[in-house]
Amino acid sequence: MPSSDTFKSRIESRLFELDAAGRRKRLPQYSLRQLSSNDYLGLSRHPEVIEAIVKTTAAEGSGSTGSRLLSGNHPLNASLEEAIADFKGGSAALVFSTGYQANISMMLTLSNIYPFVYSDSHIHASLIDGIRLSGSNCQIFPHNDTEALRSMLEKKPLGEPFVIVTESLFSMDGDRSPIAALLNLCDEHDGILLIDDAHGTGTLGLEGRGGLEHASLAFNPQRVVLTGTFSKALGGLGGYTVCHPLIRELTISLGRSFIYTTALPPGILAGNIAALSLLDQDPDLVSKLRTRVRKVRDAIGLPPSPSPIIPIRGPIEKLELIASSLREKGLFAPVIHPPTVADGEECIRISVTNHWDDAITEQLSESVKNAQLFQ
Repeated sequence: MPSSDTFKSRIESRLFELDAAGRRKRLPQYSLRQLSSNDYLGLSRHPEVIEAIVKTTAAEGSGSTGSRLLSGNHPLNASLEEAIADFKGGSAALVFSTGYQANISMMLTLSNIYPFVYSDSHIHASLIDGIRLSGSNCQIFPHNDTEALRSMLEKKPLGEPFVIVTESLFSMDGDRSPIAALLNLCDEHDGILLIDDAHGTGTLGLEGRGGLEHASLAFNPQRVVLTGTFSKALGGLGGYTVCHPLIRELTISLGRSFIYTTALPPGILAGNIAALSLLDQDPDLVSKLRTRVRKVRDAIGLPPSPSPIIPIRGPIEKLELIASSLREKGLFAPVIHPPTVADGEECIRISVTNHWDDAITEQLSESVKNAQLFQ
């Protein structure tokens, strides 16, 4: 058994290495106003959402008390699944405790019928982990490069069943996936497309229905599997997949992170339903966000885009200067280091939300201009 000194020195040595590489993580001060929040539409504080959570928690208790296959399959799970499937134009859905677990389970499930994976180089860590855990034969294509992907597919064995994995709105870069082109490749080579719509829900499409709506495409359950989360624009907690009913049934039996995780509490389910209903009935939530995004991008000198995710890139010393300047103003937007982003792609990830006001926009603009980042 190692001595306490050896134990301590091993850990401290590793922490020192992380510090030296700029990869040590520290929890932020909650007292600062967040500029990287994913609460794009401000629904986490909407009175109707809060009321649904409070009333249901008072009536049903604070926890689900077990996994969905045991004691935790509250009827509100089915109500939420029906609501998200209808919102996305799909035929079936399955709710998970987190979006991370939704992606893990879907990759584990799909690997049983589609063992070959072609993934965008910038997909989320949860998808990467799901692919690794599934043991799938995976090839990575350059970010949003459909011609490189086409070349890969043309070289694959005839009849090889495969999945293309992408995101509708990439969480760090804030750019969109070429969904229509990817679906064309699936049609040509008989594959399916898994789209992580976590950041696209509530931000893409005129009504905020996500990447498919933005691309003017209907949901095809034999070609598309959607995953996503209630914790971004919907302001809650939990993950989901919208898929063919048979894939849903397969996931219930093979999705380990679904099977072995405690289900969402009834109050959280009720809050998610309320938030989804608000987005479904009030597209002005999305148009308000678009207006705010346009003002922010104009203020810091960036080209137009509907994406509320704005990565600010430049030399590390200038990024640290911006982050420090924002902290002095009571605003929190840290520099993102590897491995969250690749070496050389360090950035400050700004997420515009409906909670922002003109004062925040002016303070951000001032900090960026003082750093002379775009001069």
